Amino acid sequence: MVPSKGADPISHSVPIRTLALALAVVMFVMGADLNIVSPFLIDISRSFHVTLAATGWLVTAFAAGYTLASPLAGWMSDRTGRLPTLLAGMIAFVVFETASGLAPTLLTEAASRALAGITAGAVSPVAYSLVGDVVPKPERPRVMAILSMGFSASTVAGVPLGLLLSTAVGWRGTLLAIAGALAMSGIGLVLLLTRMSKIPAIPRQSSSRSATELLLQTWPQLTASFMAFAAMGLVYTYLPTTLLRRGVPNTTWLMAVLAGYGLFNLIGNAIFGRLGESKGAATAVRIAQWIEISMLALLALAAAWGSLAIAIAASWLFAASQAYIPDLKALAANVPIHWRGTSLALNNTAMYSGMMVGSAIANAVFHQWGFPLTASLGGVAIALGIASMHRRRRLAPRAIQGV
Repeated sequence: MVPSKGADPISHSVPIRTLALALAVVMFVMGADLNIVSPFLIDISRSFHVTLAATGWLVTAFAAGYTLASPLAGWMSDRTGRLPTLLAGMIAFVVFETASGLAPTLLTEAASRALAGITAGAVSPVAYSLVGDVVPKPERPRVMAILSMGFSASTVAGVPLGLLLSTAVGWRGTLLAIAGALAMSGIGLVLLLTRMSKIPAIPRQSSSRSATELLLQTWPQLTASFMAFAAMGLVYTYLPTTLLRRGVPNTTWLMAVLAGYGLFNLIGNAIFGRLGESKGAATAVRIAQWIEISMLALLALAAAWGSLAIAIAASWLFAASQAYIPDLKALAANVPIHWRGTSLALNNTAMYSGMMVGSAIANAVFHQWGFPLTASLGGVAIALGIASMHRRRRLAPRAIQGV
């Protein structure tokens, strides 16, 4: 029997969309946890009787653990298999997230957040690698966009839901609820995966030549991923402050504007996921990059002129054009299966290290020269990403085999 379009090529009993939605739920919970601590910093500082600056390190601890753990997790999944690595990461995350909700001191809270970040970093790249293993190459951008939409939806719905829950159970109860949510979604995912009759075996190949070829093939999209998130860090770090200064009346209106930012990012994921499926992931990336650099130029001009409406519109369209990340992940998955986990993990690290670098530059530039220059530097980052993707087109004929 010939499988219908959209059916899982490995097992007809688990459609691709069902698997993607299950993984998207896991990504939603992970994204909610990544973003939920920032709104709780004041409450956490009161609980531990420390300064707000001290609790700010909790965000850094999680982000650093998330960024640094990804390459090791990807490498392990290439050696021990996707499912064991994914399952171990989710179990460990539940344990350390629970510890975050029960920590008696700021030191133990910081350690728990760092360990939760490490285990979260073990889940995300392996989930995308699993998609690369079981989904045919032409459909990968669309399916990876579903996972990315789950992550993006956490900023639109997950964080507000967490804040609403915290009014009843506090910040500790909210973190414990996140641990419980991942446990439930993880159980559902495992039950779903057990219905798959076969998952591709990963051959044990680890020659230095293959590793070198992997880096030669993937450095352009790694650079594009780094630059995309550097631009995001440059823009988003002080976008709320800029909007308030340009006339957003209060924080309630600001939350509505930022919710629109997240909503447009969701829409962009759907658009560029479909575009990647129909026209190819590389084409979708290049189209999005040119839209993105145009919106950054418009955002810089609007900030300089003081036009609030144009600034909001440009920021929303920037968020939509930023949603080519699933297409970059699809390109990162186009490597031999025994390097796919490593490739996607390096892509993950490139993204979040870019975010940290972009945020650091924004901190140095914004207070001295203002948001117009900060947004313009975001445009420079995207221009470098465009150049790297142009270089990829020249390298494409020499791509390694075995995809």
